[in-house]
Amino acid sequence: GGGGGGGVAKMWYNILPFMIDVVNKAGGMFTNCQVRQFTFEGAKNVMCHDLSRISRMEGEKKVFWSSYYRGTPDACFIHMVYDQIPERTGMYHGKDSEYWPRIDNLRHAGGFLSLSRATTDDMCELHKMCDRQFVATSDNRMAAVFWPRPKDAVEAFQKAKGITKPYFLAVGERYGYKNYGIFWDGIGRLRQEIRDKYMIVLVGKAPHKDEDTHGIQVLNLQNIDEEHLALLYTGAAAFVYPSKMEGFGMPPLEAAACGTNLILGPFHRDRMPQVFEDLAMYATTGKEMEEAMTRVFEGKTVEAKALIQRASGWGSDPKHGWNEVAKDYLEYMIHGPFRHGPKGSRMCGGIVQSPLDCRFVTTETGLELAPAT
Repeated sequence: GGGGGGGVAKMWYNILPFMIDVVNKAGGMFTNCQVRQFTFEGAKNVMCHDLSRISRMEGEKKVFWSSYYRGTPDACFIHMVYDQIPERTGMYHGKDSEYWPRIDNLRHAGGFLSLSRATTDDMCELHKMCDRQFVATSDNRMAAVFWPRPKDAVEAFQKAKGITKPYFLAVGERYGYKNYGIFWDGIGRLRQEIRDKYMIVLVGKAPHKDEDTHGIQVLNLQNIDEEHLALLYTGAAAFVYPSKMEGFGMPPLEAAACGTNLILGPFHRDRMPQVFEDLAMYATTGKEMEEAMTRVFEGKTVEAKALIQRASGWGSDPKHGWNEVAKDYLEYMIHGPFRHGPKGSRMCGGIVQSPLDCRFVTTETGLELAPAT
């Protein structure tokens, strides 16, 4: 039940159908305990205004997890943790904040699901939850829609949208920890000939009054769906994502899957270096941003095929898509190991007779039960 917006909602809409399908194949039941009306085909969809219903639901061995931080002692409670952005960025996260249930439930859960190595690292560093055998870490994936689009389709879309020059692309929110201040600072430091050659394409909000564009041409686009976003990624000189903090940080992989060069920030350089290593340029200051943008101008870029190959491990290959995340999470929730002691763990374990039961394999279309050995 429950549910945040944006990337969190996208994750659940992508993985739940795989989970529901294979749980049904295995002879189990998948109950979607809704706070708001979000139904899933193949699940038992019921309304849960509070979690007292859980104890009355059928099924001897129940595993519960929430899409947004709620917990219960009436089932084996597995805690889904997305990020520690509030703690890392100075946002209020005290007892009367919306984030407190996540922090408080770290004490009560029988085990954890995490969407990135950075999130798992932070659970240890910030909350002393350091025993990784109790955390199923599986990186977020991207949609299969992101692949390099043909040149004629890219050019036709650019013409339709008024993109008249080579462009640097930014997508999504640009506030605070997203760190776009260094982007505008870098633009201000560029040689005039570079500012004249390029334009900036922003998908999302138009420049805020605090964002000084330094006279470079800016085009603002809104309501761009993923098919058209793939066209924008494919045509960009580089995709700029200088964020200081994410849960996973999906847009750079979407861009890389389209063969687009990347200028990334401290989060990807310091917290998730294994994703791109030296296939991306990194900027943590305005000066470094200027240097990265100048490298693009000088043609010192990464080959598209290397970026596409790297991105294939996070979703563009159908066997390494959201079905792999569904497999990782589901196998953990069935097999554990689980913590002993917390009140949310007392009903954990015992779902299967053998550790070989209820194992899954990814296929081109989803998940199947692994053959019994």
